[in-house]
Amino acid sequence: MAENPVHTLPDWQILEFEQQAFWATAQSRIEIKRSSDSKQQWQLTAESSVISNFEQVKLRLNPETGRVIKRSRLSRGKQQRYKTFDYLTEYILRERRNPGSDSDQPPTEWAVSNHQQIAYPELANGMLITNAYALLLLADRLQAGSDESAEIVVHTDFNFYQVHMTRGADTAITVDYQLAGAQIAGAQRITGMRNMHTVTLQVSPLGTLADKPDFSLLGLHGEITLLFDKEFSIPVQLRGTAPRLGPAEINLRKVTLREPRE
Repeated sequence: MAENPVHTLPDWQILEFEQQAFWATAQSRIEIKRSSDSKQQWQLTAESSVISNFEQVKLRLNPETGRVIKRSRLSRGKQQRYKTFDYLTEYILRERRNPGSDSDQPPTEWAVSNHQQIAYPELANGMLITNAYALLLLADRLQAGSDESAEIVVHTDFNFYQVHMTRGADTAITVDYQLAGAQIAGAQRITGMRNMHTVTLQVSPLGTLADKPDFSLLGLHGEITLLFDKEFSIPVQLRGTAPRLGPAEINLRKVTLREPRE
């Protein structure tokens, strides 16, 4: 039996983005593959760094819907912390761990400093709840499908946001990124004007926020537009608002395509 298209991993396996501002360069690497624990689930790993700050987010996703099943977040900078979120039927189980005196101890073995149960908001009843990074996948499905819009709920730390995704007008932009993969001899550089599909994300709080506003996607907030290369169906640019910078663009620098057998 052929695989359901919504269970098919995207053509890309790894995306590498870059944004330069003032004296710093922010880099993000996003990889999605089948979970090693369950082939019926996907794992998305996002790593971001700027100056001395590093963050790694891991998501366990339902491939059919994009719903988040489990999430972890490791932050390193002036302080280190490790958080996990289990999306259970009745509530979200949130744990925070802080490092001890043993610098070689893995974050999963750090002592638990906080343990909480977060209730799902009533306004989210029946809606898909996921993480901001999963919006890259869901926006990709929207631009490739026939639907004009979709409603999604994104959970951050304690807050919930409603995200209205809409297909936008096609456009053309200048790109410069590397296309790599086992099926490509070496790395192919894609440059010049390329035709794009667009998807716009309109983000608003779902009810009253429990904590300070904290929604972001690759460091962008506000209304965010994702631009997908028509030929390769790859997100090559994100447009939104960046803290202290105002309007900003984050551009794809390299994409590694998935091997066909996956």
